[in-house]
Amino acid sequence: MIRVATPKAPASLSSERTLAERKAALDFYATWDGTGKYDKYTAYKNPDVRAALELAFGRKCAYCESSYGATQPVAIEHYRPKGGVTIDGTLTPPGYYWLASEWTNLLPSCTDCNSPRRQELPTGTRTAGKANAFPLAKGETGRAAQPGQERDEQRLVLHPYLDHPEKHLTFTWDTGTIDDGWVVPTPSSRGRPSPKGQATIEVCALQRRGLVENRRAHLQYLLGALEGVREAVENIAAHPDDPRLVTQYERNLAEVKKYLGDHDKYAAMCRQVVTAYYRRLFGD
Repeated sequence: MIRVATPKAPASLSSERTLAERKAALDFYATWDGTGKYDKYTAYKNPDVRAALELAFGRKCAYCESSYGATQPVAIEHYRPKGGVTIDGTLTPPGYYWLASEWTNLLPSCTDCNSPRRQELPTGTRTAGKANAFPLAKGETGRAAQPGQERDEQRLVLHPYLDHPEKHLTFTWDTGTIDDGWVVPTPSSRGRPSPKGQATIEVCALQRRGLVENRRAHLQYLLGALEGVREAVENIAAHPDDPRLVTQYERNLAEVKKYLGDHDKYAAMCRQVVTAYYRRLFGD
């Protein structure tokens, strides 16, 4: 996950139809007796919502950064679940109904991050995926129950607009083992793993086998490109008057940059690797 600038909200989310939908949900829960639920949410499915999210994220999942465009439709994911929150394995209403069509609560997600599915994880095979999970640092005592209270929550799942994920997630590389491509919560100065990093990895199953294998394969291509830079640096040092070697060096740098853009898959991992590799190659 990388930080993304909050994109402009699509026009449909301020339309009369969307405003009427929001009012209907608020009216329903204003007199809610704990039974039934409001389930007539459609605004978040508007075509311009999907288009705006795909443009902002480059058809990548907001959580795992996998490209979904060629293999699956995007899931419009509610960061805070709209219809209920899973608490101790049970879906507990009413959820964050007032945020069902709030722009910053909508994120693009792949099926594996968004939906509960059987996944092979380091701790064994189990059902994982964000679905209606939304853990809080203070547990249920800090859960919002009405509009506005969510601002006081101590949320644990990382948000690409609100957090700097690179401060919470650390990727393993250069071990030459199957650990390459893993992601772990970044430890604090006291050695404690980031609570947000840990929760996001667990909730979104960021250690699932297929995802780790894809990151590892992508990492190998990146390391190949970085080796090209290292060789070019060595060649220039040996033959400083050869302009062709400078051209080769610039070409290799440009190749590495292809892994680092906001819309490039697994950019968070690639940026960490490139920063560390260049520090090793060029010094601080």
